[in-house]
Amino acid sequence: MQGNSSTFSSFRQGYAERAQVEFDRFEDDRRRRRGMAIAMVPLGIAMALIVHYTNIVVAIDDADWRYVLHRPNFVNIMKLSGAPFIGGGFGMLFAVTIATAITGREGRFWPLALTAFLYSIIMPVLVGLLLPVNLFMLDLLGLSVIDVSVSEAVSLWVFGTPFFVMTYTLTGIKQALWAGIGAALLATGVFRYIGPNRPAFSVGWTTVTTLVVGIAAAAIVMFGPLGIFELLFNNFRAA
Repeated sequence: MQGNSSTFSSFRQGYAERAQVEFDRFEDDRRRRRGMAIAMVPLGIAMALIVHYTNIVVAIDDADWRYVLHRPNFVNIMKLSGAPFIGGGFGMLFAVTIATAITGREGRFWPLALTAFLYSIIMPVLVGLLLPVNLFMLDLLGLSVIDVSVSEAVSLWVFGTPFFVMTYTLTGIKQALWAGIGAALLATGVFRYIGPNRPAFSVGWTTVTTLVVGIAAAAIVMFGPLGIFELLFNNFRAA
């Protein structure tokens, strides 16, 4: 009886150890997937700001046939940057979270490809929802570049938002898809050296790296050679 009890105790201990190993393995995978989502947020923000910046210039060009491509007033651009900043960040966070839950974090193609696809849908919806709020807050604070009364701003915000979100999403999917692909390509380069599939993975250092890369990408488009921005402008205008 004592031998049977000892065997049963050893079996139970071995089972508990294996269960703990499996738990640790799945917990590490969850931590790395969460870290991947967090690390890609700066890239999502950068791409959304680039899309926003380019779309504003396209809108100016559509409104004035005599328009000659040049850098717009950056202060006015920044006033409307709240919506793409928040929408791009949360859009990427949601996209990566869903993508890695479906495909896992490993692999060079499917996780990031699905992320780019989901981002192309989620980001325009979120930015479309937030832009009217952004405009309303500017009107409320007296910072808007257009003279609109508070009552008119409230009316436009409440009644204009659903249609605006629908049209903004439908017309912005192509640009958002290119933005998602751009973010995925930048993430591929970063993750090759400091990504979630590396043995030593630091969420903090990886996020700092993607933040620097995202800032650099946005700066090149907004302040770099006009020829680079002109390529984006022509592509977006043809959408």
